[in-house]
This record gives sequence, structure tokens and C-alpha cells, in this order.
Amino acid sequence: MKKFFGISILLLGLVSPGYGQGLVFKGIGGGLGFIAASMDNGNGSSTSLSGFLLAAHADLGEIAKDISLIPDITYWGTKKNSLKLSDFGVNANAHYNIVARGPFKPYVGAGLGYNSLRSELTLGGVIAGGGTASSSVSRLGINLLAGGNYKLNEMWTFIIEPRYVLASDFNHFAVKAGLTYALN
Repeated sequence: MKKFFGISILLLGLVSPGYGQGLVFKGIGGGLGFIAASMDNGNGSSTSLSGFLLAAHADLGEIAKDISLIPDITYWGTKKNSLKLSDFGVNANAHYNIVARGPFKPYVGAGLGYNSLRSELTLGGVIAGGGTASSSVSRLGINLLAGGNYKLNEMWTFIIEPRYVLASDFNHFAVKAGLTYALN
């Protein structure tokens, strides 16, 4: 939990208006998506799960030519049989904006994320009368992403973003779509 608060404070520091010369709070947004996760069972096998994703992000502007800082917060949860799995992630991502004409602007990017994974297994009546076993783990992850921004008008931009997260024993792939509202 201490790690989570430390990383949250660091990301809030990145959002503060005085950080860096090129950084300004340019926009905020959110989105929905689909997730496919693979969790290592520790015995050479893995469990695959899929579910839905909620996300919120901020556009902090360019930190270098054509490179934007886009931190985000994600949450997803899923259930398969007696296993429930959820993840809360705090991410700092950089997008390399590919120069393109027209309203669609593609990008590729990478970032670091703090993932707090919670799993819960409901045990059947065979084992000591049933019950629930749960655990929580935290992992640092590497985000690999690509996507595009489509400017709808002066205030709204539609985003689409596939993302692969390498986080030790629970890698996952997500595709999200959403909107960004321009603040200036």
C-alpha cells in the first residue's frame, strides 16, 4: 500500500502546473475497453480471463518534440467460474506522435505502470465446508501501446488504443476507446 501512495504522489507531482517547461494540463478524458489477461498459476500452467476496462487519462502536453506525456488510471475486473480477478493500475505513458495530415493522428508509445491485482477464489463445499480465499499483489509493469486520436471538433478528440502490459506473472492485452476534452 505504501508503494501505491508513493507512486500516486509522484504522478500527482507530474500533473502539477509547474512541472517541466513544456507540460501543461491540455486535456482530460476517459474510456471503456476490453481486456484479455493471462495469469501464471505457478505450476507451469496459466489461466486466461477476459473482461471490461474503465480508464481515465490526462494530456499533459509535449515533453519533447512529438512526444506527449499521458498518465492514466485503469480498472478492470473479470470472473471465470469460481475465480474473480481485478486490477487497479496507475500509469505514466509517453506517446510518440506520428506526423500525419488530416484529423487522425496515430501514435506509438510506452510507459511504466503500478498494478494492484486482487484475486478471489470461492471454494466449493468439498474443502472444509467451502469459503473464499483471496490475495492481493502489486507489480510494476511495462506498457507497450499504439493508437490514434481523431479530432471530432475543437473541444473533443476520440481515442482508440490497443495496449499490452508486461507485469511479471499476469500479462494482459487491452483495447480501449474513449474521449479527451480539451482544457485550453
